[in-house]
Amino acid sequence: MARPREPVSQLPDHSVSASFANLPAAPAASASPRARRCPLRRIAEFAGFTLVELLVVVAILVVLLAALLPVFASMRQASARAREIAAARSLVGAWNQYAHDSEGAVLPGYRAGLPAYDAQRNPIAAQTIGVTANRWVWRLAPYVGHDFNALYVGEHERMLRELERTDYSNYLYQTSVFPSLGLNSVWVGGDETFGGFNSAFLGLYGKFYVTRLGEISRPAGLVVFASARGQDSMPSGELSPVAEGFFRIRSPAFDTRTWGERYDPDDPASWGNTSARNGGVTVAAFADGHAAARSPEELDDMRLWSNGATAKDWTITPGGG
Repeated sequence: MARPREPVSQLPDHSVSASFANLPAAPAASASPRARRCPLRRIAEFAGFTLVELLVVVAILVVLLAALLPVFASMRQASARAREIAAARSLVGAWNQYAHDSEGAVLPGYRAGLPAYDAQRNPIAAQTIGVTANRWVWRLAPYVGHDFNALYVGEHERMLRELERTDYSNYLYQTSVFPSLGLNSVWVGGDETFGGFNSAFLGLYGKFYVTRLGEISRPAGLVVFASARGQDSMPSGELSPVAEGFFRIRSPAFDTRTWGERYDPDDPASWGNTSARNGGVTVAAFADGHAAARSPEELDDMRLWSNGATAKDWTITPGGG
């Protein structure tokens, strides 16, 4: 006969606690190990990549971005150049329209005593410094609908926006000084600062600038406007920093060479106040109405500037030669 099983004795609760208390203590849980991991490792684990694979992808993206940045810069320059070419074409179209409305007489480049009016038909000379009306800008403004966005293009528009917030007389003056494109006024239309409209000067050199459309022998090869830059005199007598835009551009030579040996981006006068801001080229508008981009070196040719020039290095001589 089977012997009855004795009941298993139950340990009191405090004995169980004591038994567990005698067990070796588990190591204290440290702060979350994931919190100290590299963030890229966590991204890699989540995406199913190893950290090395993720770093390779990041490196490839950096290389691609570095390769594309010059492409983006080139596209931006091409866009700015296209906008300036369109503006130059529009401006020389207005110049031609002025001549047609004036029975063939072209716009005088710089001359005192000529009337000029703002958009409200108020005389310019009565509102600001008198020389403002001497410049071609406000005399041609009616032919662009007084829309100075046609005269201040690309990044240069910011200057126009700033001028619009200044005193009106200052706005009239400054907008006449710094349009994006300057006029070849010495040889086209006449410029009294350089002998134009001066009987003694004309007696010595002859009539060296065109005053009528019909006088132009090579309309497709005569520069009228081009991308310009300049500097203004400060109260101290020093010149201000280079500013994109100027109302006058000058030819490589007159009676002697006037341009420097090379184009200097820090010296507007080094290349007749022309600007190669459009990716290293200058936008030029010609008398026949077309506009194109030209390198600074291409513009170093007197046949593009003077209707009477017969050679690249031509200079004017007494008697009109």
